[in-house]
Amino acid sequence: MRQDRTILLIFLLLSLPFSAWAAKSGDSFNIASDVHWDEIELRFEGICICPRPPPIYYEEGEIWEYWEPFLVEGTVSMANYSAYLGKQTGSSLIDELGGKNKSSDSVDIANESTFAQGHAYLFPMMYGFCKHKDYGMWWSEYDSMWQNDELSAIITPEAALYANKAMQMACMADAAAVNLGYPLDFMPWCIGSSGSAYPMTGHVDNDNIVQANNAVASRLLYKLNRLFMICDPADNLCGCNYTPVWIKSHYKMHVVRPDDRSPAYPVGKAAKFYDSGLNVPYRGAKGSNDEFLWVVYRKQRCCTCCDS
Repeated sequence: MRQDRTILLIFLLLSLPFSAWAAKSGDSFNIASDVHWDEIELRFEGICICPRPPPIYYEEGEIWEYWEPFLVEGTVSMANYSAYLGKQTGSSLIDELGGKNKSSDSVDIANESTFAQGHAYLFPMMYGFCKHKDYGMWWSEYDSMWQNDELSAIITPEAALYANKAMQMACMADAAAVNLGYPLDFMPWCIGSSGSAYPMTGHVDNDNIVQANNAVASRLLYKLNRLFMICDPADNLCGCNYTPVWIKSHYKMHVVRPDDRSPAYPVGKAAKFYDSGLNVPYRGAKGSNDEFLWVVYRKQRCCTCCDS
């Protein structure tokens, strides 16, 4: 009788979805070790003057240029899993909110794709030089436009201009430039080797899990710019500029989950340069497979007298 119960229990466990008994987990984000501080490249450029309201009229400061770690992004296959915390933070009754690589289910190769949810954590990771106030949090599970390619056109009507073979083939030039370290800012619809920046959703027509998640992280960065959650300080010494059309060369990133890779690379770098042993079956060195975390740096060039 006991043997029968044991067999029944094993059968029930095996009949459950894999995610039900193999819980995702990972190391929580560690600002000291997960940020590559040698990427900062701090440089002093001289003295500056910024206009101020009366009765001050102007202030003097110092010009500093560097790469600021300001954003951590999670791109995950399991809805409400936080790669930042390394644990599940909720559940969803809607199975479609979960992501996966669909290549094994595809009837034909044209349908191969990957879907991932995206999480953004904007917060100050370093102090003392440029100070900006564009901080907050964003989770795609609560954004219906992230789940639906057609709905995403509400905030990206220009996507129709790039939805043709000629414009997408042009992205090959951006891919070549990015892998040499020079993303082409005049081609904002391209994400280098990661493909198209549109639709601005979690659906990517690529069954390479790492490259597809790089595309999702890049699209999320673009979307945060489009939503005016990010202010770009690279071209404004006395403040920052909102850029609903992103300037790709002002950002770089590296992946820290499921394992850490360096150095940081331009947006859209080919995954083959850093994905060796990154997304191994079941669990990497720092977290479960298919659950990614990216540290994003932005180019800072500011006059230290003026906050924005």
